[in-house]
Amino acid sequence: VHASRLYSAADDEENYDDDEMRFEVRSDSSFRPETSTFGAEAVPEEQRPSNEYLDLIRQPLFGWASQESGNSGLAIRLAATYVAFYALVCYPIAGATYTLDGYLVQKRAAANVGAVTVLLVLMIRLYSGWGYVGSRLQSKVIEYEETGWYDGDIELKTEAEKARDMFLYRSDVMPVENRLKLFATGIGALWLASIVGFNVVSNSKPLFDEYNPEMLKTLTYDDKIAGVAAQQSGGVPTYCNSRYYRAVANGGQ
Repeated sequence: VHASRLYSAADDEENYDDDEMRFEVRSDSSFRPETSTFGAEAVPEEQRPSNEYLDLIRQPLFGWASQESGNSGLAIRLAATYVAFYALVCYPIAGATYTLDGYLVQKRAAANVGAVTVLLVLMIRLYSGWGYVGSRLQSKVIEYEETGWYDGDIELKTEAEKARDMFLYRSDVMPVENRLKLFATGIGALWLASIVGFNVVSNSKPLFDEYNPEMLKTLTYDDKIAGVAAQQSGGVPTYCNSRYYRAVANGGQ
């Protein structure tokens, strides 16, 4: 299936348990056939587990987690996805939500939650796809549909099919499942931390630069911002917090 040679410690036994087989993997990832060439003749070609695996790794996103990509390849793709969604989608939406000045931290936190959520959904989708194919390869039977859901059937795998599918699962699918579990756990923890951080900054006061000329101009006509600024200053003139302005107000004293 994968231009690989399969060596088993139980090759000389007529009957064997595939769960106890030991495999030595020698694969050439530069070659990948279109479909598998034997087994499950009664099952439609596209529903054979080995062919479902071959179809999966040709999909645009599922190949990100493949053995060829590795941990570094998946991490780079996820980081690029985060940056793209943060800059092009999430931050503009957050900017349209927080339109007033002084909410920069809130905008960034909201955009971060959105971008991390995209990564979490992506990881769930990747794991569901690889997990489904993995369960099909490990199963000793093949559940399939001849023309639709109403005429499903079950085909028992031969010993050769079970050996091939278990080899394919252990060499190419199981490492990907473990990789996706690791990344999904990390992204899930990051998502929870982002939610907590967003709740914290949402309840905090907006940050205003009271001495910015544009802000001082805005305070003259925007009652809402003026009210927030007054509340933030505790009803005390804002220049009281500045050593320079206190000196000016006291005639240079």
